[in-house]
Amino acid sequence: MKKTIIIAMILVAFISCNEQKSDTASEKENLMQTSRQWSQVAATGNVDSILSYWMDDAVVLSPGEDPLRGKQQIRQMVEGSFTNPGFHISWEPQSAEISESGDMGYLMENTQMLIPDSAGTSITHNFKAVTIWKKQDDGKWKCVVDVLSPVPAQNN
Repeated sequence: MKKTIIIAMILVAFISCNEQKSDTASEKENLMQTSRQWSQVAATGNVDSILSYWMDDAVVLSPGEDPLRGKQQIRQMVEGSFTNPGFHISWEPQSAEISESGDMGYLMENTQMLIPDSAGTSITHNFKAVTIWKKQDDGKWKCVVDVLSPVPAQNN
């Protein structure tokens, strides 16, 4: 009898000490939906709303550019982009991964930018992107690292 009680106590202690795993399938969809919403917000050009999806200490890595660290540097980039008439950016997440603890995740995304050239003709630039996200105490996801990699132009 004593042995059974000890074993039961050990099992209860073991079960209560286990870290609860998150519902990763649900969190993947939640993260992908957050990214889709962010893309829609980016289409509005509202700089403060766009910035709200990045952490205060976020890093943005773009081809041929120095890393942007923190919201002030990111703000300058976003504001500068929208001063160019005809600039447009959009993206669509392709896949998501979430940590077992549910507090970190990353997305693989396809990004498209329309940037007018000096003659005003819109040039389409395609990118593959990786974004790394951290879940906040309020349950919202915020981007920690944002990396763009150009897709080579296709020869037809």
